[in-house]
Amino acid sequence: MPPPDSEFIGHLKTLEWTRTKIERLSKQGALLPRDVERVYEGLYLEAITSLESYIEELFVRLLTGRGPSSGIVARVTFNSVKVARDVILGGERYLDWLPYEKTEKRAEAFFRRGEPFTRLENDDKKMINDDLLIIRNVIAHKSHHARDRFKKFAGNYPLPPKEQTPASFLRSKIDPDTTRQQFYIAEMARIMKQLCQ
Repeated sequence: MPPPDSEFIGHLKTLEWTRTKIERLSKQGALLPRDVERVYEGLYLEAITSLESYIEELFVRLLTGRGPSSGIVARVTFNSVKVARDVILGGERYLDWLPYEKTEKRAEAFFRRGEPFTRLENDDKKMINDDLLIIRNVIAHKSHHARDRFKKFAGNYPLPPKEQTPASFLRSKIDPDTTRQQFYIAEMARIMKQLCQ
């Protein structure tokens, strides 16, 4: 069974292929800008929800002895993935793993020192809770609060007004070869790799 980080990175690569194809079609005039922006938003939501899913997957694998276990000590172990999931869920139908504090708190109950989930640097936690979730929330919820938080967040960057919507922000370049979408996807991959070390 491949480790969760390689599965996650493979999934992110398929999202990048789609983004590249959409940009190519856009340059050929086959798509309207709003269509391209909707795809960007959809790809971003797919990436962030996948990050959350793979965090859960890693959590379960570690509890069942199927994950990278260097120095990781589970307080309780399970022979069955189903039983591990049932216990983690505690009667709920699903759990939120983000904001990241939710993962850390849950990890402290199941693993000694909460590791590996408590090993993330503060900058990585900030990346998840501030950058990644602010963008996710404005795309997914479109509430007044989410829009205000995003506007404040995007205002930290010297961007023209037309690049201060979520999709155009993700599509904007941080250098000639890299969109913000690519940057954030790469950050998700890097963080997942760190969790799996």
